[in-house]
Amino acid sequence: MLESISLDIANYWTSNDFLTESNKSCGTLVAFDWVEDYLTEINTNIDLDELECENFKFDVFVDFLKKNNFNYLLGLRNVAFEHNPSPEWTDKLKETLKFNEINYDEYTVDNWPIRIPEFDVPDNIFILRYSYDEYSRIDQFASSQYLFENFMKSNWEKYYKDIVSTEKNRVIVFCNDIENLVLKDNFVK
Repeated sequence: MLESISLDIANYWTSNDFLTESNKSCGTLVAFDWVEDYLTEINTNIDLDELECENFKFDVFVDFLKKNNFNYLLGLRNVAFEHNPSPEWTDKLKETLKFNEINYDEYTVDNWPIRIPEFDVPDNIFILRYSYDEYSRIDQFASSQYLFENFMKSNWEKYYKDIVSTEKNRVIVFCNDIENLVLKDNFVK
C-alpha cells in the first residue's frame, strides 16, 4: 500500500509540473518516509548505502533506461556529499549497467546556492541527480516541512500526519518526466 500511494503522489507531481529539472532526460530518487501509515516527510538528498542496496531494483531502473533508448547514465553527485551514494551502492549500479551495456560517468555539482548546470547532452544520455536542486518544487517540499505539509493538506490530507519518530518506513521512488518507478519497496529506516 505505501508503495502505491508513494507512486501516486510522484505521478501527481510529474503530471502537474512539480518536477522541474534543470536538464532534459533527468530524474531523481525521492524517499517517502512513513510512520503508522502516514506520510510524514520526503527527502531528495537521500542516503544510498548498504541498507538501500539490499533489494534495490537496479534491474527495473536499467529496464527503464533500455526501454527509452538510453545507453549512457550521468550521475550528479554533490561536492558536500562525496560519499553519497556509497561505493557499495554505486558499484552495484555500475555492475548492473555494464552487464546491460550502459555506460556510466559522474559529474560533481557545487553546493547551494550554485545552480545545477544545464548539460547539452545527446538523446541517449540520462541524468540521475543524487543531489538537491533548489529549483525543483519537489526538492523544496523535501527541505521545508511547512511547504510539504501545505501540499499534503491540500491534495493528500488523509495520508499525512506530522509524527516525529526515529523509526520510519521508507519507500524510494525514481521520479522523472518519462515514468515514475518504485525502486525500493517499504523498508525500515
